[in-house]
Amino acid sequence: MELANHMKIDSKLSRLFFVSPWFFLLFFIIPLIVILSFLLHMPLPLASSKYPLLANNVCFSLFVLIRFFYYLAGLKKKIRYGSESGVPRRFTKVALSMDSARTSLEAAGYLFDTGGSYGEKHDYGYVGSVILYAGFFIVLFTGSLDNLYQFSGTVQYGVGSPIDLRKITVFNKVSVGPVTSDLSTLPQMRIVKQFFPSATYPKGAIEAIFKLSDGREQQVILKSPEPFRVGAYDIYMSKMVYEPEISITINDSNTVFRGKVILEQLPVNDNNFGFYGTFIDGLITGKVYFQPEKSLLKVIVNQGALLLLDTELVFQSDRLSKSANFAVTCEKMGVWSEIYVVHGRHMSVIFFGAALTFVGIFIRVLFRPQRVWLMEAQEGSVFRSVGKDAEKQLMVDDFQKVQFS
Repeated sequence: MELANHMKIDSKLSRLFFVSPWFFLLFFIIPLIVILSFLLHMPLPLASSKYPLLANNVCFSLFVLIRFFYYLAGLKKKIRYGSESGVPRRFTKVALSMDSARTSLEAAGYLFDTGGSYGEKHDYGYVGSVILYAGFFIVLFTGSLDNLYQFSGTVQYGVGSPIDLRKITVFNKVSVGPVTSDLSTLPQMRIVKQFFPSATYPKGAIEAIFKLSDGREQQVILKSPEPFRVGAYDIYMSKMVYEPEISITINDSNTVFRGKVILEQLPVNDNNFGFYGTFIDGLITGKVYFQPEKSLLKVIVNQGALLLLDTELVFQSDRLSKSANFAVTCEKMGVWSEIYVVHGRHMSVIFFGAALTFVGIFIRVLFRPQRVWLMEAQEGSVFRSVGKDAEKQLMVDDFQKVQFS
């Protein structure tokens, strides 16, 4: 009795690991924590580091691989699903004896176990499960491998001397994977010309000279979103950024604000102004607009709901602009192109895996399992079934179906 109970527990654990969809939920805990941490702006446990998520995805891919081999091995088996999983509660009574019912079902393609009470018909849906797990593994494993070698960095630079992209210190923002180390294939870059956003270059562009690791030079026009591929890395010109240094004084003496304001491109021009940025200094809030074609700056300053300043000036033409007792000057203007460097990902492989996954799901949904459990009865026999094929083969009418709790 104890041995039977032990075997039953082992069987349930085996089905939970190899068959049940509920086991998948374990691998969604850490991604859910990361998402909640981002949405709630809270440092939740396991969300502050990328390594728990990466380890979770690696384990997830290995788990899916095990399931793939489990289902793949089942293709050669006579009994694929087994009699212990997914047993329905509804019994259906027929006048045929158990032996006659089994003979009829065997003629229709059902295969029975050694006991002769459980049978199933091989279906394409099982093949769909194999394809599903194969595709899912390709997606997870490729994504996890790409994350191991992940590298992404941004640098803001303008026309002038070259920068060496092999040095990680040149990047303002950088994200590096656990095994990323070799940046030696990245080139030196010198920007020789910047193009304002226009119909030809909606986000602007740069003309750059790249000195490659083998000593060759290559002149390229970089425009978003088209990358320049160097080895395993893609180099993008993501956007242009203007950084005026603005000084606002009152009564020609007291400084209200002095500092740099980062202006980024608006999705849609606002009264012909294509770039926009804000600043806050105590109770003062400011908005700065810029029109590159005319070098026109517009500065709006509020103190709460009170409008203090709304004026325009042309950079390098107007020394200052006055409005009431306020004066605005723009002494310098940085013009930067934001360069984005990223380690290439195997997106074609991931898309292929995703396509396989959806094909597998489609086949699995389209072709349902056909399974049957037979039992002797005083008059005829009763059976439980998954799928409609068994009832069809045994010519069961609605009035013959009996529900037992």
